[in-house]
Amino acid sequence: MDLPVLWLVAGGMAVFTAWLLKKGSAMRTLTDAGVVLFLLVMMASMFASAVVYLYVPTFVTAVELVALNMVSMSVGLIPILAALFRGDRALDETRKGSAVSSRTIVVGSAIALVILSEVFMGWTFAMLGGAVTAAGGLRGAYSALLAASSSYWFIFTMASEMAVTLFMLRRSFPKGFGWIVAAQVAVMFLSPTAIAGQTWANGSLVAGSVVMITLIVYIFEFLYRNRTLGRGSLYYLVCLMFAYALMMAGVFVWFLDADASLFVLSVVVEMVVYFYVVLEERRLGSSSLRSWQSMPYWVLALLGSLFVAEFFMGGAIDVYAYGTMYFTMMPLATIGGPLLGALAAALYDFVTLFASVTMSPWYLVMMGVEMGALVLFKIRDARELETKVRLALVIVAYAVYTLFLPVFVLSGSVSRIPWIGWSMGLGSSGALAPGVILALLATYAISGGLSFLFGSRQVCSLLCMASLMYQGTTIDSMSSFNRTSSVGRRLLTSRISSYYRVVVSLVWVSLLGAAVLSYLTSVGVLSVSVFGSDPSFFFYSFYFNFLWYIVWIMIPFVGTYGCATTGMCGWGSLNQLVSRVGLFRLKVRDSDACIDCKTKDCAKVCPVGLTDLPGSFIDKGEFRSFKCIGVGDCVSACPYENVFFFDVRNWLRAKLHGPLPPLAARSRPEPGRSPIAVGALHVAD
Repeated sequence: MDLPVLWLVAGGMAVFTAWLLKKGSAMRTLTDAGVVLFLLVMMASMFASAVVYLYVPTFVTAVELVALNMVSMSVGLIPILAALFRGDRALDETRKGSAVSSRTIVVGSAIALVILSEVFMGWTFAMLGGAVTAAGGLRGAYSALLAASSSYWFIFTMASEMAVTLFMLRRSFPKGFGWIVAAQVAVMFLSPTAIAGQTWANGSLVAGSVVMITLIVYIFEFLYRNRTLGRGSLYYLVCLMFAYALMMAGVFVWFLDADASLFVLSVVVEMVVYFYVVLEERRLGSSSLRSWQSMPYWVLALLGSLFVAEFFMGGAIDVYAYGTMYFTMMPLATIGGPLLGALAAALYDFVTLFASVTMSPWYLVMMGVEMGALVLFKIRDARELETKVRLALVIVAYAVYTLFLPVFVLSGSVSRIPWIGWSMGLGSSGALAPGVILALLATYAISGGLSFLFGSRQVCSLLCMASLMYQGTTIDSMSSFNRTSSVGRRLLTSRISSYYRVVVSLVWVSLLGAAVLSYLTSVGVLSVSVFGSDPSFFFYSFYFNFLWYIVWIMIPFVGTYGCATTGMCGWGSLNQLVSRVGLFRLKVRDSDACIDCKTKDCAKVCPVGLTDLPGSFIDKGEFRSFKCIGVGDCVSACPYENVFFFDVRNWLRAKLHGPLPPLAARSRPEPGRSPIAVGALHVAD
């Protein structure tokens, strides 16, 4: 059959299926459901029969398939006949003794029939168009099904059907959701398996990544502006992120070894999510309202799915940029032998593969774009000029200090450059050898000096990638989990808990021990490695390229800035210690204003959970804490504009010009009338 004719038929079937889905979204009675299901059964059985006939093209087969189609259509008539003889009833009615409504059963059946219809339709057209051959046996049939379901006959037809459905129902979605659904359509169109050839695969990967990054930014900002949503909307969003995580895992596997099995499964999952939201779009806005900040497991699923999607997207781009050897030639440990040895080797391989992506430049670029966009939104809402400037510097520092200089400019000699190569302390640039001792010591001197003068904020709120990952609008608003999560509550206030002492001690003992072993190995005294890897670099990679991301995903149960509050960041804890004895502190112009303050917003918005801020301001007029990293949300949130940073700049100014005038001389505003920073407005009490 000519390809133009096939495409015309495929396009017509896509439009017809979209019309059926539109009818399905409006079905309210058993009769409505019966008509929709009957037509879907007819389509699915017709295309399934076509596939069977193409494999066994005989007269007997044709007769048997016609009979089978008559039986399947008769079964499809059962709901209609039941409505005629037993009376029509609403789909939302639930039978006695059943927890599932008739509508749920109908919607599930409709989705299954649509997917079956599309799969067999794509299989049929792929065989008629010559893209798939009728190979014998179960293995041959599975290979043909996989090839058809990953080809443009299925992908583009499915995407067209989704696009037509979206056009028909565009006014039915709640405000803001139309763009999210449209992005689903675009991502489907940009499937790299659809067209054979490296040009399409590479181009669709890049374009699809751009669409997905834009969508993720949009979803996060949407959540920031809509703290309370219907249950249907919340579950749709997390299911969508899960589908994308699975899809990017499938893309990664396909780029690595050309196996499309996982990708096809992810396409089916995305179709289920899409068709559900199309058929049940009314649930997006009409279901009971919930605050996602009160749903830690939901947030965990969202962050986890986001990370998995980004992880495999970064891995796929690494394969595209560097070739499959980036992973296949990686020196991994051999798993075998005694149980403990095998488990240790498996853990090493997992951490190594994990870190190979999270430390790759393309992964860092993607995360930088996404989290940097949220920081830009926070700059837009910030009140103080200093906060705006610092947040702008966070983006610049990430681009220059974390990515551009060490990866693209100084990659060959970064270990000998202080404060860049060893920016995160021991292990940053690999083995500890005599030739890098001066660079390492200079790094500690430079960073320690800056922390003494300006506080540990120079690392934790500016130069470290944590600044970008934690300070964007949506992630910053998750500081509410500092007060609601079990671990977060244990870490509240400036008190150094026993939990913190244990963690920070373990981190520093392991880092120092690994550094000693690394140095002795480099000078030939010992020969110690972790499955061939330098021990110092391995522990650094474990903490900062693996464990750090786990802590970030666990925000709902650890709170924000878990790297600083739990003690797992050795470099941060060292700079926090220097800051505690340095010049940096928080001050207030008028302690009486803190007594009068009813909201105590400074304590509510602190991303490290320093809830003892108001008490210290009242008693001492200032706040100094080992755990304070100078993010400055407390400064922005104060309704009296009373809190300010004190560091070497203020110290010099006080020596030269005297202290600042009290707040009373600055015409203290009423708390209800002053411009309250967006951080105070957007964090749940």
